Amino acid sequence: MRKTALLTIILTLFLSACSEQAPNAAFTNEAEDEAADDIIELKGLTMGSEPAGGMETFYKQLDALTERDLGLRIRFDFVPWGDEKNQISRAIAAKEYDLYVGGAWSDYITFAAKNAFADLSPYLHAVPELVEHYEGVLDEILINGKLYGIPQYFKPGGGSEGMLYREDLRKQWGLPEIVNLATAEQYIYKAKEVYPDAPMINDKRFADNLWTLIAGSKYHTLVKGYAVAAVDEPYMAVSMYDTPEYRQVLEYANKWFKDGVVDPNILAAQGNSTSETLELMKRDKKPIEFNNHFGAVSIGYISVLKETHPDFEYGWFDYYLHNVPSYMPYHSLDRTSVISVGAHSKHVEKALRLIAKAHTDQTYYNLLQYGVEGEHYKIDSENRIYYEGIPAENRKPGWTGLNDDTMNMRAKHPGEWQEIHDRLQAEGKRLAQSGGESPYRGFVFDNAAVTEELANLEKVRSRYIQPLAVGIADDIDTEWNNARAQLRGAGMDTFLHELQQQLDAFAESRSGGG
Repeated sequence: MRKTALLTIILTLFLSACSEQAPNAAFTNEAEDEAADDIIELKGLTMGSEPAGGMETFYKQLDALTERDLGLRIRFDFVPWGDEKNQISRAIAAKEYDLYVGGAWSDYITFAAKNAFADLSPYLHAVPELVEHYEGVLDEILINGKLYGIPQYFKPGGGSEGMLYREDLRKQWGLPEIVNLATAEQYIYKAKEVYPDAPMINDKRFADNLWTLIAGSKYHTLVKGYAVAAVDEPYMAVSMYDTPEYRQVLEYANKWFKDGVVDPNILAAQGNSTSETLELMKRDKKPIEFNNHFGAVSIGYISVLKETHPDFEYGWFDYYLHNVPSYMPYHSLDRTSVISVGAHSKHVEKALRLIAKAHTDQTYYNLLQYGVEGEHYKIDSENRIYYEGIPAENRKPGWTGLNDDTMNMRAKHPGEWQEIHDRLQAEGKRLAQSGGESPYRGFVFDNAAVTEELANLEKVRSRYIQPLAVGIADDIDTEWNNARAQLRGAGMDTFLHELQQQLDAFAESRSGGG
C-alpha cells in the first residue's frame, strides 16, 4: 500500500509540474529535458576570413558573457566571400547551424518563403529591449506577417557602392575629378595604359555598378537583378532587361571587354573578387577597385594600403550619392543583411536573446563586431577604433548582419581618408533627411508563389545574361533579344504579374484604400 501511495504522490507532482509549464509551450522550443543550469552550444555562420590570431581570447571573453547571461556558448564558422550565394544556400540546406546570415546577396527571401528560418515573432516577448531598440523597424521586413530575421540597423549617413582609386595618380596624369561615368572611364583607361599587365575590372558584378551609374537616377530597384520601376511611376514593375538603359550597360561592358579593361577570363571569376583586387593594390599592380562598398573599403582596405604605401593618396567615387534618389533610412530585404535562426534549431529563443544582447549591450556588440581590443583592433585616446599596427590577417570581420549604426564606435582613419569618410557621412545624412520617406517603406515582395519561376529565371540569367553583362557578345542586339526571349520563356511575365499584384495592393494600402 505504501508503494502505491508513493507512486501516486510522484505522479501527482509530475503532472502538476507539467501543468505549470504548459502555458509557455507556445513561446519556446527549447529542449524539454534540458536542465536549467546546462550550457548549450549554438553554431553560427558568418562571412569573411577568420582572423589568424586572437580567436582563443575572443571565445574566452564571449563565453564569459554568454554563459553568465544566457546559459550558452556560440561558435562561428567563417565563409570567405567569393561564392557566397552558393555556400550559404548549401549551409541552409544542410541544417547544421542555429544562426544564419543572408540578404540581397544570397537567396534569403526564397529560403524564408520556404520556411527554412524560424518565425521570430512569437519569441519577441522574451526580448523587449530589442523591440524597443528597433522602434518599429522590424515591421518593415515581415514576410506574410512573419519575422524571419533581425536586420542591420541604419542611420542616415553616406557611403555606398563606389570606386576606390589613386588620387595622386589622377592628379599626376592630369585627369579631371571623378564625378560621373565619363570621368571614371577616363581614369580606368589611363590606368590600363600605365598598368598593362593587370585587368582593371576583374569582378563580374561590374555591370550592376554600370546600371547604377547609367540608370540609378531614373529607376528604383524592386527585385534586385530582375525588376525595376521608373522613379515617376514607382508602383509599375518592369523587367530591367527590357529597358533602353540596360542596352547601354551592355554596350559599355562590351566595349570595356574588347578594349582589355575587363579580365578576359572574367566568367571564371568568383562572384566577389575583392580579395584578389586588394592583393594587387598592395603590390602596386593595380590602382583601382571598381566594385566595393564604402564601409568595406574603409575597414578592410585603407589601413592596409596606407601602411603598405604611406605616400599613396586615395580617392572615392560614390555611385549613389547625388545619383540615386535619397530617402530616410528604411529596412528592406533587397538592401540589407539579416541574421536568422534556422527553423530546425532547438534553441530559437536563446539564439534570439543572443542577437538582442548583440544589438543592445555595447560589450557584446564590440566583441562580436570588432573582436578583441589589442588583438583585432585598437582604441585611441579619443575612444576611436583604428587598425594601425594590427596585421591584416588579424582584422576580424564583424558578425555579418549585425552592423548597427546606433552601436558603432567612431572610427579613426589614416591620412586623407578621415576627411573623405566624414564628408560622405555628412553629405549622405543631409541628402537622406531632405529626401523624405521612400515609396517602398514597408513593402516586402513575397515570392512564395513564384519560387519555381525565379529558379528558372536564375538559370537563364546565368546562362544568357551573365556573358552579356561582362561584355562577351559578338552581336549585342541579337544576343540581348535572345536572352530576353529566354527570360520570358522561363516565367518572367508570371513573375512580373505577381510582383505587380503585390505592388498594387501595397500602393492601395498607402493611399488609405486598404
